[in-house]
Amino acid sequence: MPIQHKFYINLLDDHERRQKFMGKGYHRWCAVSREEVPDEIDKKMISYYNYPKKSHMGRCGCFCSHMELYKYIIDNQLNDVLILEDDAVLHKSLPKTYPKDAIIYLGGFFGNQKITNKEPVKITFKDGINYLDPKYRIYMTMSYIIPTWELCKEIVDIIEDKKRYRAIDIMLGSMAIPKYFEYPACFVEEGSHSTIATKDKKSNEFYRWVSNKKITKI
Repeated sequence: MPIQHKFYINLLDDHERRQKFMGKGYHRWCAVSREEVPDEIDKKMISYYNYPKKSHMGRCGCFCSHMELYKYIIDNQLNDVLILEDDAVLHKSLPKTYPKDAIIYLGGFFGNQKITNKEPVKITFKDGINYLDPKYRIYMTMSYIIPTWELCKEIVDIIEDKKRYRAIDIMLGSMAIPKYFEYPACFVEEGSHSTIATKDKKSNEFYRWVSNKKITKI
């Protein structure tokens, strides 16, 4: 069954970014702002010691936004759910079929499972849905599918069992839940058709990570 529910996460005062979703069957999910982050999440979230407080709170807000949406999916037993962040721009049509026991990524960039591993990522793939080798992960939660509410509950249970939290994309990537990705990516970040920068990082429809200094070849 194709995607049944489409959500995009968007801050209350960010009217501009929500315009591209209007009239296209998407439901807006109100993002948690830095100011709204509960103290418990702030204290449990892991960030580097020199990570700016504003960025840390933004990470917490992103985490809370996805978690609150997960719980809504579970409470309402929603299946075939597409989750987007509001900087996602549609690059190609969405998949009509996909595995039902896995997280399905529709955008982001490849990386090694261990963040400190700087070896080149070597992934074999074809056009369409591909299995993601557990040695690797996809960074970003810009666009992905959760096929069943039961899988969503499994995700929430794993996260809430942790004593400390990390960025939501890191937590998803670390889970022993099967993961697949659609290639080329269905979504890229707002700002460019193929290569989009967020500070010193860029991701494109080929799931490649590009920095201002080098390109990680796959």
